[in-house]
Amino acid sequence: MKQYTVVNNDIDYREEFYSLREAKKAMREHNAKGFITKIRSNGDWEHLGEIKLNGSNKTFVANTRQKKKSYS
Repeated sequence: MKQYTVVNNDIDYREEFYSLREAKKAMREHNAKGFITKIRSNGDWEHLGEIKLNGSNKTFVANTRQKKKSYS
């Protein structure tokens, strides 16, 4: 499962989403930054980087057998 966190420290705004579309919408509305976190079923988590409003949000996860960028 992926979790999308949107944060703007200037106005004390922080919200978590499970939909990339909703996270991007909140980023535009609140002029905020967004981050992607992958959460595994055993509770482990991995930071996958920032959310980009334009372009691709595909990521490359280090230390895996992954050969190309994907939505892992």
